[in-house]
Amino acid sequence: MSVRLIVSDVDGCISSEESCAWDGELFHTFAERCRRASSGESTLAPLTLCTGRPQPYVEVLMKLLDICFPAICESGAVIYRLDSNLSSFASSITTEMIQGLHRVRDYITAEILPAVPGLLYQFGKEAQMSLFSEDPSCFAAVIPKIHAFADTVPGLRLKISPSQFYLNIDLEGVTKGSAIRTLAEEFGLRREEMAGIGDTLGDLSIRESVGFFACPSNAVPALKEVADYISPFPDLRGVLDILDHPKMQRH
Repeated sequence: MSVRLIVSDVDGCISSEESCAWDGELFHTFAERCRRASSGESTLAPLTLCTGRPQPYVEVLMKLLDICFPAICESGAVIYRLDSNLSSFASSITTEMIQGLHRVRDYITAEILPAVPGLLYQFGKEAQMSLFSEDPSCFAAVIPKIHAFADTVPGLRLKISPSQFYLNIDLEGVTKGSAIRTLAEEFGLRREEMAGIGDTLGDLSIRESVGFFACPSNAVPALKEVADYISPFPDLRGVLDILDHPKMQRH
């Protein structure tokens, strides 16, 4: 069965996780391939994004890449539709959860950030949080403190997971995979009609929700173990290699 949709993470795949300039030539090549796929001018299946990044960041990428399918933001907490400019929370997210998450944010801002030099809060998110540090070894001491505070907030359950430079704080049960399944149901897509690209443990739920999964060479070992294809190249160069794979074609 041919693939009808490719779902790709952003950081560590389309772009490096490091705070550095993108390779303009490579990105131009990638954008052209995405545009041709969206318009049906190539055999490549159309692509959408599934990332921990906030909606405004994702909106810019969707316009540059001419992505027509809804995109997944904030690690599954938000789905954004470019055609209608509509953002919506995952159906399992309640107002009480958002309010509880804001209490955790206030605690992190007042108590955690001043005590951990170099730890930064990533602005712009509504239903998920990310902390950044060039020294991710600090995450080990931060995680139990955040969990301990969250346990004092009625009805709030969090999943906290590190990536290369980020500490992602998600509402329990809200994942990239759950959002992919929501889109699959909306557009009548079967699991085997979707392919995924990811690089960190946060992308395991993508692997579980698609028929074919690939990763660039910089992916973590645990993700490589469950991938159907591992590119010999990192980041965007790896994604471009993955898009050449026969499984990524619509026919």
